[in-house]
Amino acid sequence: MRGIGIDAVSVSRIEKALFRTRGFAEAVFTSGERAECEGRPGRARALSYASRFAAKEAFLKALGLGVLGPVSLADVEVLPGGGGAATLSLGPTAAAALARGGGAAPLLSLSHAMDLAVALVVVP
Repeated sequence: MRGIGIDAVSVSRIEKALFRTRGFAEAVFTSGERAECEGRPGRARALSYASRFAAKEAFLKALGLGVLGPVSLADVEVLPGGGGAATLSLGPTAAAALARGGGAAPLLSLSHAMDLAVALVVVP
């Protein structure tokens, strides 16, 4: 195993960032992620964004990188998987960082409770 990363995000904090910070969604989320999240009703919209944000940060932690490192959050995409499980799709910079670390395809688990979205990433 190459790394494990976990992150917990306040759904309210992400919701406020989406509302107050111009360009936040475009800087952090891919167009596909934004379409997926925007298609959700009510509170599920913010929860979907928060879960994705947590997954991106957990992936960077699993690689031993920080948010301000060489991989942008938008280069890591969270896709819906079969049976409700989410998967990660890596852009060129994220894929190169994974290859440099010698890791295989990352595994992702998402969860949430009340105002908290949590992601766990394992890089085998």
